[in-house]
Amino acid sequence: MLLKKNIYDFFDYFFIHLSEMKEEKLKTQKKISSKTSIITRERYDNVWKVIFSVFLVLSFIGIFYLIKDVSKFRSKLISLNPNYDFPKMSDFKICLPLFFIISLIKYIAQKYLVTFCSRVMKKSYRFPTNEKDRQLGERYKYKLPDHIFKGSMYLFLTLFGYYVLKDLNYFPKALLGKGSLPNMFVKGYPNSFYLEKPPLFNFYYMLCLAYFSSDAIWLIFINAKQTDFIKMFLHHVCTISLIIFSYLVNYSNVGSIVLLVHIATDIFVHLTRFSIQTDLPDFIKIGNGIALYLSFIYLRMYVLGQIIYVLYYYITWKGVVDSFLLFFLIIIFFMHIDWIIMLTSKFVDFFMGKGIKDTREYKVNAKEPTKKD
Repeated sequence: MLLKKNIYDFFDYFFIHLSEMKEEKLKTQKKISSKTSIITRERYDNVWKVIFSVFLVLSFIGIFYLIKDVSKFRSKLISLNPNYDFPKMSDFKICLPLFFIISLIKYIAQKYLVTFCSRVMKKSYRFPTNEKDRQLGERYKYKLPDHIFKGSMYLFLTLFGYYVLKDLNYFPKALLGKGSLPNMFVKGYPNSFYLEKPPLFNFYYMLCLAYFSSDAIWLIFINAKQTDFIKMFLHHVCTISLIIFSYLVNYSNVGSIVLLVHIATDIFVHLTRFSIQTDLPDFIKIGNGIALYLSFIYLRMYVLGQIIYVLYYYITWKGVVDSFLLFFLIIIFFMHIDWIIMLTSKFVDFFMGKGIKDTREYKVNAKEPTKKD
């Protein structure tokens, strides 16, 4: 009996020890996998940072050449049809009051929505147990009102833009219009540049310019620095350049559709970012994420891809102005590819049990105090 008990004890010890070894091995593999994932992610981010930095330099070179050539481009078009009321620099005067109005509304929204957002943000931020969560809580307390303001603003601009553009013969069926993108260029050069603009068209364009200018000021001088700062700075440089130069040379027919495509997607961007930093149920966060993902693929990849295709193949007068405006659009398209990859990786992380995370992070100095024995 004693021998039998000893044999049982030996096998018990053997299997318990084997199980512990397996658990230890799994933990080690998990740590290695996590470290490898972090290293891979850092390498990926660094590669894109280099690409975006190069694009940023090229963008400023493009702006320099556009400033040089836009006046020649405009002068030629004006001389060919002097009776047409061509866009003027003085048209931008309305942007200044719009800029201050939008900035004031944003300031008021951030000030008075802080208390509400402090109550709805994640519990880990409301009752932090470590320095990192405390700092993130301070950031998101002011960032969540920003998401509410931006989401509301993008919704308004989308509805207003659709109302202004919906009956134009080049507003595509892909955006619930009745026209076709090639209709922008069927008249050929120079007649395609003498647009018949509906009422409120120029106001819509200037309103968008004022909004993105205000957002750029907040990004550079007011908001806390985020991990995708270079990318967002590049995005704003390209967007504002496209709005200004496309308006001055009457490419605003293309620009208006490009703006609508981006603005409509941004509704879901801020809806998703707001919900992720709250304790809303996961199915709401995932639902918002799926809506964002689908809108990105459809609007910013498919529809914008069509616009770039039409611009490249239907414009036969490609000069400096045409080429650089097209180049800015291609830069933005590349940025969308990066965002699609990041969104896909976040979905993969969720289905692998790593939780729901934003594609954007904030830098914090979260040094935990060391415990002394």
